[in-house]
Amino acid sequence: MNLKPLSRAVLTAALATGLSATSAWAVTPVRAPATAAEKPAAEKPAGKGSSQRPDTALTAGTQAPTGQVAQPQAQGQDAQAQAQGARPEIEVAFVLDTTGSMGGLLEGAKQKIFSIASRIAKGKPTPHLKVALVAYRDNGDAYVTKRFDLSDDMDSMFAELRKLQAGGGGDFPEHVGRGLGEAVSLLKWSQDREVMKVIFLVGDAPPAEREAAWDFMLWSKRAKERHIVVNTVRCGADTTTEESWRYVAKLTDGTFDSIDAAGGMVAVATPYDAELSRVNAELASKTLYGGRKEAREMNVARAEATKGMAAEAVADRISYMKTSRGAGKSAPSAAAASSAPVAIAGGVDLLEKPAALDTLKDDELPQELQGLKKEAQAAKVKQLSAERKALEEKVAKLATERDQWLSKNAPAKEDAFDANVMKSVKAQAAKFGVAY
Repeated sequence: MNLKPLSRAVLTAALATGLSATSAWAVTPVRAPATAAEKPAAEKPAGKGSSQRPDTALTAGTQAPTGQVAQPQAQGQDAQAQAQGARPEIEVAFVLDTTGSMGGLLEGAKQKIFSIASRIAKGKPTPHLKVALVAYRDNGDAYVTKRFDLSDDMDSMFAELRKLQAGGGGDFPEHVGRGLGEAVSLLKWSQDREVMKVIFLVGDAPPAEREAAWDFMLWSKRAKERHIVVNTVRCGADTTTEESWRYVAKLTDGTFDSIDAAGGMVAVATPYDAELSRVNAELASKTLYGGRKEAREMNVARAEATKGMAAEAVADRISYMKTSRGAGKSAPSAAAASSAPVAIAGGVDLLEKPAALDTLKDDELPQELQGLKKEAQAAKVKQLSAERKALEEKVAKLATERDQWLSKNAPAKEDAFDANVMKSVKAQAAKFGVAY
């Protein structure tokens, strides 16, 4: 196969995008995809809880291959899931058309992504959830694809989703094959057959005929071979899109659904929203991160980003964090589980791990603690920890009251994007021992 056209496309996309070194998005494939004649790596039934991966995961301190940026990994979540062992695993990748006509759905997805995660986490037993994003457009746009790999760090995923804006397109067929192909071949899916692996392909335009290496039908077949279910959601009413969407859904034992072009997601105002937003903003300021200066700044920025979340997203995020982090714990321990963003990039949350004060150098301390005596440092950490715990309890109570109000006064729309996602997840999760 002649890969020169593909290589030129890869280079063009990388240069056009100008991906910054701090972004978690990978914009171009790091290797040529498998040809139709090549067989995927054999999956190994390694047993529940297996963390095996078809490719070596990129971690802090590991050099990323050209064209791909290593994601900062949340510390503690994967280890906690492995320690619990018995939790079923669900891996979900959203492959989204982000051209100009998809602006309504994209903005709705930003508000509903924590709602989807929270509802998935309510399965019995509580599953360990990882989510990935692949945004696609077409050749000649600002980018062809952007990828955020499978991760259980929902805060990082949400931050990257918020950066996406709809744009480009205009010639109707889009590079769906590239988006689907990268999701199947470049995301780090588990090789364990007991792990539920699902793609949600969402768009309003049919696949364009581009490079043979990224042929839509080819990657539909590869998804089936790799035991990845592809659920499709058509936005709008285009019949050629429906034909392609139904093809891959049927081939992989997935579902096909059709929604309006804007996604059908409606934000509902409640009497709790103003207070929930106020308390959440105060909570986001209760941070003390140790570690290298760059790591401290990165973690503070992540906490600050939660200040601007809409009340609905705040409530859904709290629900998800409490459910997922409390899984397998006693009732008191589950209730005490913190909803603060997990420290990344080698940083340490001193309010969660105050003992780290004994090992950090003075220049690794947050500015608020530098120059203080050990006793004063410990007192400051204890004070802020108590304040954060009180605010977390208050915001969790408000989130619960908001959910109760919604269930009585504004039942969820059954034809919206998030409702369609959950309908498919519920049916497919039953095959993996997760009930809703």
